[in-house]
Amino acid sequence: MQPPPPHGTPPVPGQPQQPQSQPYHAAHPGDAQPYATQPPQPPQAPPRRSKGLTALLIAGAVVVLLAVGTGTAWFVAGMGDTGTSASGGGGSAEWTVPLANADTMDFTSGLAYGSWLTDKVVIRVQRDGVLAYDLASGKRAWGIPAPGQQVCGATPDLSGGKAAIAYGSTHLCDHLAGIDTATGKLTWKTKIPAEKSRLANSLDVPRIMTTKDIAIVQLNDVMSGYRLSDGRKQWTISLDDGCHLKDTNAAPTQVVALVDCAFTKGTGVATFDPATGRRVARFPIGEISLMSTVLSADPIVVQREESGDKSHFTVFDKSGKTAEFTSGKVDMLAMNTVAFIRGMFEQHRYAVHGDRLYLATFPENVKGKLRSGNKALAFDLKTGKQLWESSGTKDTMLTYVRADDQGLLALETGDRRDLPPRLVRLNAATGKAEEIATLPQQYGTEAEHARVFERNGVVIIVPWTSVTSKYAVTYVNTKEN
Repeated sequence: MQPPPPHGTPPVPGQPQQPQSQPYHAAHPGDAQPYATQPPQPPQAPPRRSKGLTALLIAGAVVVLLAVGTGTAWFVAGMGDTGTSASGGGGSAEWTVPLANADTMDFTSGLAYGSWLTDKVVIRVQRDGVLAYDLASGKRAWGIPAPGQQVCGATPDLSGGKAAIAYGSTHLCDHLAGIDTATGKLTWKTKIPAEKSRLANSLDVPRIMTTKDIAIVQLNDVMSGYRLSDGRKQWTISLDDGCHLKDTNAAPTQVVALVDCAFTKGTGVATFDPATGRRVARFPIGEISLMSTVLSADPIVVQREESGDKSHFTVFDKSGKTAEFTSGKVDMLAMNTVAFIRGMFEQHRYAVHGDRLYLATFPENVKGKLRSGNKALAFDLKTGKQLWESSGTKDTMLTYVRADDQGLLALETGDRRDLPPRLVRLNAATGKAEEIATLPQQYGTEAEHARVFERNGVVIIVPWTSVTSKYAVTYVNTKEN
């Protein structure tokens, strides 16, 4: 049993996851809302406090933390002025920020709900606040403590430097707040629908997605869009009786929902305008399974089912024309889920660029080693044909950074015991790995369940959980290291 957290900090949840008429409706501002007992409230500007009072409250919080002696993620990763730097001065070759409760079985304290990169800072959204670190030095640039008892969600990406976080109590995730990453300030707050978990010691959180200038919040079978500039609700999409949102995803161009209407023969893929919430199209898809997933919103790629060692996919173009293909068993395990927190927008090991889909084989144990390994797979979305399986990589896990015209940029996660991580590019035509850079061995496994950024030779690792990681942020300039 874990000890209780310090007073004033959220406890760890639990101890020892062709267009046609359709039944989808978009409700716009002024329409009747689906939550009569909990109507949405207008966004509120964050209350202003005097600087003296704020300083006093912060100082008091620090005293309480020190008195209790069981540091929180905010205290470990935020109260210090800088991360641990491998070379001093204004531009460090590498630096790290410690991760709260690393090397323990507590995987929730250090859980990241999101991570963002700007020109100047890398930002980590965690349960007790939002922390930004200066890229050049590793020093903390700014921090926002959780507006409520805890943060419980975040937009996956920025839009014009703006983002949103969800927050609430230890049992209810019922507010949304806007963040301006240029200033590190909260810009608005608004109440959102929420439900208390039926499971003891569990927290149900909303699925949050990003599209252009809009944060999309889904709870069960209701999905709403909130303007990132001021928090105003732009639209709400609800479903008819007998229909359920199986899965959703979003891109700047469209919002995509996999809708299961088993009893009304309305099962299909629906697309919506992200600015208005109005339905644009619905395409039939046939039977779907419990684990069906919308991998990509543009282009639309749906994993329909897994059967034994096979995975079945359907791809839709703008007109609704489909291509279907089957692969071997692929890795669709979410990298950012933990026990007792349910509903998050899941992060999977795949990438899409143009007409190319990159998946990963299911992990297998590496003989004689205490680690797993996988391979990258490339598919042509127009034909469904598998183009290649990666070659020239080490026996370790691949975490995808991004896909572009040149191919797939990935980080071999390595092993801190005996295998340094490598930044590699998998050729778009052949899948052959080309080494770009090698990272210090001490950062092996850090990226196994992480979001990895790369910019001009700089690799930044922000893990989702502490399952395989010791650091909340790892920064390595491979050109100087």
